[in-house]
Amino acid sequence: MAYVLGFWFADGYMRKEKSYRVTFSGKDKEIFVQILKAFKSNHPIRLTDKKDNCYFISLCSKKLYGELIRLGGLRCKSRVIRFPYVPRKFLPDFIRGYFDGDGSVFFVKYIRTKDKRLTRELRTNFTSGSREFLDELMKVLHNEINLPLKKLGVFNNGSSLKLGYGMKDSDTLLNYMYYKGFLIGLKRKAIFVSKIPSYQRHNLYKNLS
Repeated sequence: MAYVLGFWFADGYMRKEKSYRVTFSGKDKEIFVQILKAFKSNHPIRLTDKKDNCYFISLCSKKLYGELIRLGGLRCKSRVIRFPYVPRKFLPDFIRGYFDGDGSVFFVKYIRTKDKRLTRELRTNFTSGSREFLDELMKVLHNEINLPLKKLGVFNNGSSLKLGYGMKDSDTLLNYMYYKGFLIGLKRKAIFVSKIPSYQRHNLYKNLS
């Protein structure tokens, strides 16, 4: 459930007009199957936009709405959300949930200045409209796995912020979030973890949809 909370902080919203609703949205249908399983729910997974293949689930529950408020959830949260209190043992799960919702992992290619060699490096990013959330996340990652404190990037004409890490730090981060035996998460991001044995990595690639 720490994962589910993190994913909601990235890609969820809440409302209480007519009924209390907690909604999750995104483009990876597989994760909504896992979230519903965590809730032991048979709610339908619906498409918001057939062109973009964007999915959502909407749970009607006054109790869940209240618990989310207690844990730091807010309406219209994108620019004002803060990093919530999460017990230390669940931090990797919460952060993985947020990363699966509003994070990215990819390789970049560039020519190194010193020797003109083509280089391929792993990169990771967290994005948010809330500077306070990313600043607090950065401090947590610094305290837990010694990632560096750094200046946030700005894009979308200043409406969004980015916390990015390079090759070595990205490897540390991914192994922290997608630890051995994690119960819920996106396969397409987990395959970037360097410590996954090659045969398991092959099976993850094969099973991606």
